Amino acid sequence: MILFFQIVFLATAYLMVHTYVIYPFLLFVVSKNKTDKSVIQYQPNDNLPEIAVICAAYNEEVVIAQKIESIFNTTYPKEKVTFYIGTDACNDDTVTIIKKYQEKIPLLKLVEFTERSGKINIINKLCSLAQAPILIMTDANVYFKENTFYELVKNFKDDEVKMICGNISKRALNTETVTKNELHYFNFENFLKNAESKLWNIVIGAEGGCYALRKENYSNIPSNFTVDDFFITCTILMVKGKILFKESALVYEDVKADTDSEFRRKARIATGNFQNLVYFKSLLKKPFSKIGFAYLSHKVLRWLTPFFFLLNCICCISLINSCFIFKYVFVAEIFLLLFPLLNKLFMNVGIKIKLLISITHFIIMNFALFVGFMRYCKGVSNSVWQPVKR
Repeated sequence: MILFFQIVFLATAYLMVHTYVIYPFLLFVVSKNKTDKSVIQYQPNDNLPEIAVICAAYNEEVVIAQKIESIFNTTYPKEKVTFYIGTDACNDDTVTIIKKYQEKIPLLKLVEFTERSGKINIINKLCSLAQAPILIMTDANVYFKENTFYELVKNFKDDEVKMICGNISKRALNTETVTKNELHYFNFENFLKNAESKLWNIVIGAEGGCYALRKENYSNIPSNFTVDDFFITCTILMVKGKILFKESALVYEDVKADTDSEFRRKARIATGNFQNLVYFKSLLKKPFSKIGFAYLSHKVLRWLTPFFFLLNCICCISLINSCFIFKYVFVAEIFLLLFPLLNKLFMNVGIKIKLLISITHFIIMNFALFVGFMRYCKGVSNSVWQPVKR
């Protein structure tokens, strides 16, 4: 029995290190001198395809005007850009602002939902209305540069390219420490996606704020799912289509979140991650294929980290009498779990310790994964969401 606990201890420790350290290091080494493999692309003066921009909005009066202006202030042929906005029973001035812009922009299409329907139902509806061959999915608080559409679309000249992931640059609007750590985390994610794209022409998970795909590759998302971007990514991975990350397709997202709202957002995303994990479990049938290895290393092991940590603690307790090392490891793990409390105490007296803040963020992120898993087990009835207050 001791041998069993030792094996589990080592295995869980390795899997946690693999997803956060070994896999990123391998990508860094192997992709360091790699360049974008795509050579077939539209030139700016070519007959570019029409695009449909898809956005669900709920009470976005603070950002919606800037959003609309960023969509139509573009070097892309304006007559080829249609913007579909679905409003989810807004009770602020979002709809009023959109209607004012409609008076001067005919290609701005508003679809009003009079009852809360959830993001998934809205984008399913909008995508069914869209006539363009290229869909660009986005969020209300994500702003486009003038050349973003072209950079997103140019590689679709290659018939094998099914999805393009935009490069979302997060901008902090407050001084909350959670925001700063989120920025580091998003930069880390963008590095992984860029490396995967260069190595294998795949990306394990588009960021919902900005990605483009062929309409023919859009599949209606189950109405109770809470993470639409990963569902769409997985449907394309299933057919082995090319998914590219384009650093040049730059957009900006303003991030303003307190710790509580950020935790709720992460728990909601975690619930959706476990929905997708079960729905697309066949992607793991070949763990040593490029898709299987990347999906397992980049996402699945990360989602399971809270459970690996719990198993590791149980193994330490079971092995305490067999070797003194396990006693110290267990004490260290318990001390690690106290970091959020220690961080709060220091913050209350005005002391900020960067390492303590970063570890606290990591622990809270994994606790959100655990909460998301519990919610998934209980069942999810709809995708109605409460966005972070702008």
